[in-house]
Amino acid sequence: RQRQMCIRDRKLTDRHGRIDFENVEALSQDLMDRKSIRTRFSIEIPHEAACNAIYASMLAEVKGRGHEFEHKPDTKHHIEEAAAWLTDALGKPGLMLLGKYGNGKTTLARAIGNLVGYITERELGYDNKMIMTLYQAKKICVLATRQDKQKEYDLIHSHQILVIDDLGEEPKEVLIYGQPQTPVIDLLEHRYNNQLITIVTTNLGTKTLAEKYGGRIYDRMREMFKLIPFQNESFRK
Repeated sequence: RQRQMCIRDRKLTDRHGRIDFENVEALSQDLMDRKSIRTRFSIEIPHEAACNAIYASMLAEVKGRGHEFEHKPDTKHHIEEAAAWLTDALGKPGLMLLGKYGNGKTTLARAIGNLVGYITERELGYDNKMIMTLYQAKKICVLATRQDKQKEYDLIHSHQILVIDDLGEEPKEVLIYGQPQTPVIDLLEHRYNNQLITIVTTNLGTKTLAEKYGGRIYDRMREMFKLIPFQNESFRK
């Protein structure tokens, strides 16, 4: 390792020991080596196995609520897209499930979180398993505005697997000590920067999201989230 560093340093400096700024490739590599690169969590299993696992977790989620699971073509597509995201270590840190109400978005989000918890418990033990928490977007804003709930709001930022349900139902801004704040947007930005698993459900379409949050924030959302549109009708009867 020391010998490699010496060779690289010689490439980066001239005969007087000054940095050679014309050697862009060597300088870029050295800067990259010094960065602390965060990698997001992913499951290292084949795509087909991930599809089966998510399907099994959705079955458990639906049957646990006393309902029958309807495995329709749209659902199969949603599972396949979610599996591709969950097994891609180089993919986006967030997953956004968007579309009409009652068509399985929250069920899929819960299924993914429970599955990750199950796999990590089996592999790492109960004390080291990843735990999913789910918050309504409105509830996050309430926590941020209440002094007695500030600690809970702060803790949400570092939760291992966070599901934010019904994004867009919350006010875009809230007043905290008389100052306008954007607690949900700030939370999402923190989790993006730290590459933490974040799953969002919303009944809003992409156009409405852009109108509500503005072009700059929506563009950041597109960078953060893999989008899975839900176009099927409601399962609720």
